[in-house]
Amino acid sequence: MFGGIPVLYLIFAVLTTLLSQIQGQSCGDLQESQLTNLKEITEPDEFPWIGRVGYGESRNSSAKFLCLAVLIKPQYAILPATCLELDDPLFILFGDWRSNRNFDEEDCLHDSDSLENCAPPPIAIDIDELVVHPGYIGLAKREYLENDIALAKLVRIVEFSNNVAPLCLPTINEDKNSHIAQKLEMVGFLHWTKISSNLRPEEEFRSKVEVNTISQEYCSSLQFRLTLNENHLCATAAREKQQFFGSPLMGVEVVNEKPHNFFLVGLPTFSIVPGSRKDTVLFVFTRVFPYIGWILRNIN
Repeated sequence: MFGGIPVLYLIFAVLTTLLSQIQGQSCGDLQESQLTNLKEITEPDEFPWIGRVGYGESRNSSAKFLCLAVLIKPQYAILPATCLELDDPLFILFGDWRSNRNFDEEDCLHDSDSLENCAPPPIAIDIDELVVHPGYIGLAKREYLENDIALAKLVRIVEFSNNVAPLCLPTINEDKNSHIAQKLEMVGFLHWTKISSNLRPEEEFRSKVEVNTISQEYCSSLQFRLTLNENHLCATAAREKQQFFGSPLMGVEVVNEKPHNFFLVGLPTFSIVPGSRKDTVLFVFTRVFPYIGWILRNIN
């Protein structure tokens, strides 16, 4: 036991150093005024790490968007491994504020004071390589979905801006109990698996949804035959929020008694309306923290 103390300290120090290197000087940018504005639609520069995963040529207007990815490094994004089973993802669209096909135009929205708020055109970057976790158990055994995590290496480095920036990875002191009984935010698009022709214009914009994280014991009581392990995290929300499934889950790191930055808590694995609670949607996420070592080994 005595000999293990410096070893553990060394591991902690190495991981801390590696996380600092991968996350660089700035990630998970947070403005406290946006954190507390009670709006569902985000600001154009709010959550700038969200990317829409494209299936088809990036210059083809018929491209489909079936998943979301999260930018974590200038040339890498993270996404659920299930995204690779839906079709062949070819590119990721970063900085997209509105889920329509007008990739070459600004996204604009008039607020309650009739002022126009606009985001610059998004940036489409092709995927160079996809790496799936070797322990991934996929859609063929959905009730046993495990290690649902993958990395996308992009063909070029992303140029950061106010509207395109990376999210922090989880901090080194997280454990499986860190996010139980909390209100956390997931961010994405309504009906993100469909082209938005059936939505009202204001429903096309990137939005944030608050969910309540719950224990695995309570999670399993809501839905029978649910196979979970310590790498899963459950959350609930009002049933209509199921339309936001596919959105990553984020937490806030507090430094010196102030909210400092967002960090990635979990990637979406599946959602279901439990038989015992028809007014509720149950989300199951894959926690990112247990995979930090795998992420670091696979990012050059």
